[in-house]
Amino acid sequence: MKVEVQSKKLIKPSAPTPNHRRKLNISCIDELQHPGYAGFLFYYRVDGENHEDDILQRLHRLEESLSETLVSFYPLAGRYIEEGLFIDCNDQGVEFVHTKVNGQLDHLLRGDFDTDLLGCLSEFPVGLTGNPLVVVQVNVFECGGLVISLRSCHKLGDMSAMATFMNSWATVCRSGTNELASPYFGLSSLFPGKGSEATRWPPLRGGVKFMMNRFVLSGAALSRLKSAAAKQARISRVEIVCALLCKVFVTMDRAKHGRLRPLVVCQSMNLRGKVNLPIPTDAFGNFYTMVVARHMMDPDNLNLEAFARVIHGTLATAKARYAAVADGESCVDMVSDSTRESKEWAQSDGENVVAISSWCGFPFYDIDFGWGKPDLVSNTCIPVRMVFLIDSKSEGGIDAWINLSQEEKVLFEQDPDIVAFTS
Repeated sequence: MKVEVQSKKLIKPSAPTPNHRRKLNISCIDELQHPGYAGFLFYYRVDGENHEDDILQRLHRLEESLSETLVSFYPLAGRYIEEGLFIDCNDQGVEFVHTKVNGQLDHLLRGDFDTDLLGCLSEFPVGLTGNPLVVVQVNVFECGGLVISLRSCHKLGDMSAMATFMNSWATVCRSGTNELASPYFGLSSLFPGKGSEATRWPPLRGGVKFMMNRFVLSGAALSRLKSAAAKQARISRVEIVCALLCKVFVTMDRAKHGRLRPLVVCQSMNLRGKVNLPIPTDAFGNFYTMVVARHMMDPDNLNLEAFARVIHGTLATAKARYAAVADGESCVDMVSDSTRESKEWAQSDGENVVAISSWCGFPFYDIDFGWGKPDLVSNTCIPVRMVFLIDSKSEGGIDAWINLSQEEKVLFEQDPDIVAFTS
């Protein structure tokens, strides 16, 4: 499929940001984040016949409602000032890209997810300096179907924050601004910036081309998985999926290296609602941590129950530690330590490192701009081996989006557990 850009423009807030809101300091947790862009894609099938007229109306309403939404989410239309570690809320705007795709959306949804095509459906700036913090790309297929991509700078906020923005934008597009409220942008007052050395990230490793792969675990499959780990009765859906995937990665790594190497699991954990600190529920920014743990698995006990015990125990311990946090500084120290650990392990050659980011629980499938809920939601592809977990549209299921090399993809798809529990 060929993706052709039809227009690019900057969408500014429909009302100017007041002078007293023009400077937003980032928090010390924001400082720890990679300066790159992260994001997701929302796939909408067509539901009418007059495609061209409908598309023009939808594009106009998307732009108009985005402008209206940015009044409440004004930092998104600003620019990051690296020297001062703040966002200049100057209303320069969010980039809005309209493209045409010479293909059918169903061909994409029913086939393999071509990494190069997905990259074209979700372009973003190479550098942060002077560039928009958010890029929206609306891809129009020949059938009238849409893929709406959102890319945002990680310094601006985590996926929980951006999910809040997307739902707010969709609500404004569908119903107007009556129910829209500004989120809380004051995390820097609770976690003041430090100008930390931790802002320096090592370059990504080159030489390996990664492919994005979707593995669907239905609600029924997750029930069977939980039964297979019967002694871990309180294990969550996300934990049992993590256990299964870690088991597969260990099997692959053992076959490749001829020995059992230490397993290092790096898992993201949203801290909203998990710390005893006065954090508003609508806090916008980065407020998550990486849970990093190194495990030396028993070579004679590599069943699902063993991995479930490890994953569940690690996350339970992390939740208990953060629940006991009594002040902001202690919280920041813990987040900083885990970020440093995750960066160190990312550069390690001697361990089997599995990175997992769970977006389960975020209301992605409620994002209705006025023409129905998405048929699919995916992450954008990044050039590292990583697992992203997103709730399936079907009740109780989870989609595992996994970036793998071609060699790993073949082995992964042939694994008996993947064959048995995924589709």
